[in-house]
Amino acid sequence: MKKLLMSAALALPLAANAITITVTPSCGDIGGTTSSGNCKTMTDEITNSINEDLPSVSLGAYGTGMANSNSFAYKGLDSDYSDKFTYFMVKGGAGAAVQGDMDDAESAEGIGIGAAVTAGINLDLLPIDKIGPVELNKMDLMVSLMSWDLDETSEDTTIKGDLGHFSVMARYQIMEGQDIVPGYMLEWGGVFLHTGFHRQSFEAKITQSFEDEQVEISGGQTATFGDASATFSLETATNTIPVEVSTYLRAAYVFTFFGGAGFDIVSGSTDVDLGASGRIDGDSSTYYADISASESDSGDADATNFRAFGGIQFNLPFVRVTTHFNKGLGNDLFGANVAVKILW
Repeated sequence: MKKLLMSAALALPLAANAITITVTPSCGDIGGTTSSGNCKTMTDEITNSINEDLPSVSLGAYGTGMANSNSFAYKGLDSDYSDKFTYFMVKGGAGAAVQGDMDDAESAEGIGIGAAVTAGINLDLLPIDKIGPVELNKMDLMVSLMSWDLDETSEDTTIKGDLGHFSVMARYQIMEGQDIVPGYMLEWGGVFLHTGFHRQSFEAKITQSFEDEQVEISGGQTATFGDASATFSLETATNTIPVEVSTYLRAAYVFTFFGGAGFDIVSGSTDVDLGASGRIDGDSSTYYADISASESDSGDADATNFRAFGGIQFNLPFVRVTTHFNKGLGNDLFGANVAVKILW
């Protein structure tokens, strides 16, 4: 049962759950009643075996962690932090985020995944130069989209999922850059202000069958699952208004280093469900037990988040390859993404 519950959640790929597992034995002639010594000993052995090493994070905490991570996974995908462009920019990328101790996966409070295609234009293309104090040649407008459905069966596991993302971002250069060493040998890009609106959603349902799986109990005995399965499902959606400040430094043309800080206003929540059912038979043909688990809860995203970010870009002919890292300030959120872009 331990493997049953852990494997279903790891397919997400992480579980986080304080599961209540019910073991209802039928003891036959090894004791006759469930309170007899032999029956109770075997039941306790199986219960301890299936509970050991299960993650200790509650589903409610996992719901909050999933909502936070879902939003965090997209940071860096829907704006630009390492270039100026005269006309347009197009990039595609994918990323992930985790809330929790990355050295202890079972304690993780949430995992988020993100992917997006982003297109941007410089507003100098408009027939006017300024709107009030805003100089349009310093303003970029970017739109980011992603929709992805998954329906896959592999051996005994079925995974169904749906990922969605939409954002509109504006970037304005508030401080001009300058060439420190001419010829792009060393160039400071200036300072940029970014803001906009993001919406992300993610749904997943994982069902796994564990017929004939075994757990070990003391004395070399084993207990074998009959018709057993587990289902893990979640539904999360978040809305975010980010405010970011960034800058970059290009060195020897090939490398661009960038960094900055951001503040997010976030709303959203996650609903999480995990259930399992099955029968387990001991070595003795007179002992079996019905095992069940049913847990559900929800968690709200943290309303605000401060973060720092940075990364490196490789400037290749015609394309740019960017690696972007995010770290929450005052929390244990961490995210990273990789993107490829072209611009003119």
